[in-house]
Amino acid sequence: MYTVLDSNMLGIPGTTAELADLAVKYGLGGIAVPRAALEDPSLADQMGELAAERGLEWGLLPTPMDTFADDVEGDVLERGLATLDRWAANGARMGVRYCYNHVWPSNAQRAFAENWVWHLERLKRIQEVCARHNIRYGLEFLGPYELRTKEQHPFVHTIAGVMALADAAGGYTGIIFDSYHWYTGSRRLDDLYLAAANHHRLCNVHLNDGVAGKAPDEQLDLTRAMPMTTGVIDTRLIWQVLEDAGYAGPIMCEPMRPTTERYGQQPAETSVAEVAEAFRRVAAR
Repeated sequence: MYTVLDSNMLGIPGTTAELADLAVKYGLGGIAVPRAALEDPSLADQMGELAAERGLEWGLLPTPMDTFADDVEGDVLERGLATLDRWAANGARMGVRYCYNHVWPSNAQRAFAENWVWHLERLKRIQEVCARHNIRYGLEFLGPYELRTKEQHPFVHTIAGVMALADAAGGYTGIIFDSYHWYTGSRRLDDLYLAAANHHRLCNVHLNDGVAGKAPDEQLDLTRAMPMTTGVIDTRLIWQVLEDAGYAGPIMCEPMRPTTERYGQQPAETSVAEVAEAFRRVAAR
């Protein structure tokens, strides 16, 4: 595994060069992909050289749309796919290897079978774009009860569910494992070991902790904590199982609010040091 400073998601300000230097200083293995480089081939080449000079990997290629949102249809979808093709081409120039999108666990318009076909048709088009540029696309399941029950029709919300969807699309698409979504969605050890057994298909791992004093079904999607700070989720176990299985891809801290709000206000180095310390806590045997 290589640890990634995902400054885009964490809300840590700074240029790519500044954040890359901090990542190296604090022993992190990767940095977030700068969106500006995805529209500029020459800048993409410069960013590729910057990362290579510092021995850093890239995190995840951002997507120009929420791929599986109901309002992404027609021309919006077609423009999004064209942008994704351009971004993937420039991302590949930089050395980016992974991309992902979440799958919503409930739907207002389509019952399960119809929704499955809708996702499958769309997924095949997206993975074709990513495969064209040798970028592995992954699906993330979402576990919180508030999302599973938000709309009338339930849909997949576990690692097995998104893996089945990926398999139905031909197997090129990979999977994402998020400790918070696992905890809120199933908390089953066999799901964790299923991810480990398929570590070659993992495109990313998100680590976080839950809110103390709240039951799993009371946890809200966008309110979380840094891994191993509240004692709700055993992220050390997740790290060890995946590491022992041989997972070699990116792994990131994804604490959401209120941590990201604080990171947006405090010095970048303070935040990077905190992220590095979180990884050390989780990796300790």
